[in-house]
Parts: sequence; structure tokens; C-alpha cells
Amino acid sequence: PFTVRDCCLVVDGGGAIVLTSAARAKPLKKKPAYVLGVGETLSHANISSMPDFTVTGASVSGPQAFKMAGVTQKDVKMLSLYDAFTITPILFLEDLGFVPKGEGGRFVADGGIAPGGMYGLLGMIEAIRQVRGECGERQVKNCDVSLAHGNGGVLSSQCTVIFGSENTL
Repeated sequence: PFTVRDCCLVVDGGGAIVLTSAARAKPLKKKPAYVLGVGETLSHANISSMPDFTVTGASVSGPQAFKMAGVTQKDVKMLSLYDAFTITPILFLEDLGFVPKGEGGRFVADGGIAPGGMYGLLGMIEAIRQVRGECGERQVKNCDVSLAHGNGGVLSSQCTVIFGSENTL
């Protein structure tokens, strides 16, 4: 059962992302982050209709995004996962193929993820900033590929996006 500290408040604040063609983005002042691949799915309408409580739609949206991007989990240098509940990043790590099924909890407990998580649109903005190399002290070294994943509804709507630097084109 979830307790009060297992659930995320709806406190995303504000953020914006400008999406344009690669040709229009190239001459802009800021380096663009390119959308290499996306995937999305809607798996159920009500939480009671969730086919399997241990598998999310990320197991569908992730492979779609990886296929479109032409990259694998080993290419991803930075991963940003929405954390509406303490269990969701663990499930997403597994369903996106970063750790084997059933090993996400151990991976997190052993320090496999960094502190200071972000959520909602801010996670996607961080993934873009990492690919641009704009993150100062928190910059992931050689971050040419980043992935952001979020969910909505009652763990029913899943979306995965993979960003890349100009080096990935």
C-alpha cells in the first residue's frame, strides 16, 4: 500500500518546449535537441482493468521509441522518469529494458539512480538540456542521447521520447 510519501503532489510548476523542424532549429542561438524517437500507448481505462500490475505501457511505448530512434538502452546517457508513485520509476526501469524484470527495486536501493528527481514537463526539459550540454555541475558527461518517460491517467497512458544531439544525426 502507498503512504503519503509514496505519492507525488501535482506541483509541476511551469515549463515550455518549442518544437520545430531540424532545418529551422539549426541556425538558432541555442543548440537544438533532436527528437529521435517517440512511442505512446493507452493500456486501460480504469486501474482495476490494468492487465498486470507489474507491467506498464512503457513496455510498449519504449520499444516503439527505441525502434524509431535506432538506438538501444546502452546508447542512453541520461534517463528521466516521471515518479508519480515510488513504484513507477522501478516499473519504468524494467519495462523500458534498463534492468531485468524484478530487479528494478534492487537497482534503485543499491544507488543506481541519482537523487534530486524531477517530474512532469520538467523531466523532459532536463533531458533536452542534458543533450544540449547546459547542465553545469549536474551535466552527464558525453550526453548525446537522453530519454524521458512519463505516464498519466491511472498508470494507463504512457509516452516515451528519445532526444539526441547533432552528433546522433
